[in-house]
Amino acid sequence: MSLIRVTVMYGHLEGNAGKFSRDPSGYLSIQAGIFAEHGLDIAWQHVQGTEERYRRLEGNTAQISLVVGRASLAHFLKSKTTRILGCAMNSCPYYLMVNPAIQTLRDLRGKTLACREAPTRNARLAEAFEEQARLNLGQDVTLNLPNGDQDAFNMLINKQVDAALLPRAFGFWAEERGFRRIRDWPDVVDDPLPITIETTEKLFRERGRDFETFLNAHREGIAYLKSHREETIKILETKFDHSNSFAAKTFDEYLVYMNERLTVDFKELEKLLLQVAPNTPGGARQVAAQWIAPGALRE
Repeated sequence: MSLIRVTVMYGHLEGNAGKFSRDPSGYLSIQAGIFAEHGLDIAWQHVQGTEERYRRLEGNTAQISLVVGRASLAHFLKSKTTRILGCAMNSCPYYLMVNPAIQTLRDLRGKTLACREAPTRNARLAEAFEEQARLNLGQDVTLNLPNGDQDAFNMLINKQVDAALLPRAFGFWAEERGFRRIRDWPDVVDDPLPITIETTEKLFRERGRDFETFLNAHREGIAYLKSHREETIKILETKFDHSNSFAAKTFDEYLVYMNERLTVDFKELEKLLLQVAPNTPGGARQVAAQWIAPGALRE
């Protein structure tokens, strides 16, 4: 029996020097023979650059792209040519990282905090500072809103700000460089749909059954990853050059947010739309009907 060939693309976290993949599970699934057991020959390829990945999907040199939701949603709203097959991670709260001299949240009085602008929309950021430390955001703590997470990370590392709200991977690198995490910070800022599984509408029509087979295998692969910590850590060390401690942190504090159901949580889709395009006609319900594959939405 010949195997079904599917090429899956992933990227490294936006521009960071470290080779952090949002979803490394494919390497482990290939190694464990999970895809082959489902009749699949999977190529799990690193392709950096969102536009390059869309070019390959449109040219059918690749069939699936693993991409952060804000990028995939923006592309869909512009082109209306893609479909979301599922979502491997629906939400992942940001870390509050600070200069090592700062010991508690109250020490941020008179300091500056950076955070990418979009996640702060509709987040209870001001309330969190008031409730946790009796600090007034804007008066006691200055909020700087750069365009990207990479920018917020760079501002912290270059000591242009005293603190930054960062996605976990950036937080891990900040810790590697000696910055501290405020551990009692509540989960009020997050990244909705950080791992979407995307294809084109044309490929979805042509290869829907193949994609269903892939999703079934991918569910098994994610469950395998989550139950095989040491094997996953080894993959992170060999494929992404992570130190053992960094790989362990990635597993324990990031990959545990992956969910083998592979469905899109409608509440997180609503949050994402508020961040990306809050005035979209028809709102999240209309977007879901057009963008999410049948059966892939979870209320």
